[in-house]
Amino acid sequence: MPIVGYPGWPPVIDANTREHVRFAMSDGHRLLLCRISIDTLRDWFGDEDSEPNNLFESCQTEIEDAASKRHNSNGIHNGLIDLIDEDFR
Repeated sequence: MPIVGYPGWPPVIDANTREHVRFAMSDGHRLLLCRISIDTLRDWFGDEDSEPNNLFESCQTEIEDAASKRHNSNGIHNGLIDLIDEDFR
């Protein structure tokens, strides 16, 4: 089942790691927590000076597509879809 972005939860810097942007998606029944590292964001979509939340928002479709593919391949671990570089190759 495809998942879609959840507009009620805007992307935020992960307060625990300060190294990820957290966002949410939905399968129509529940929220799915997701994150992408700031390094991965900058490597694939910007540069080292890019502001992470702005970068996420400008590339949100591609990031959400990668999260959906990860979800469909049983990519949820500990209740989290954690996107890495390989998700964008």
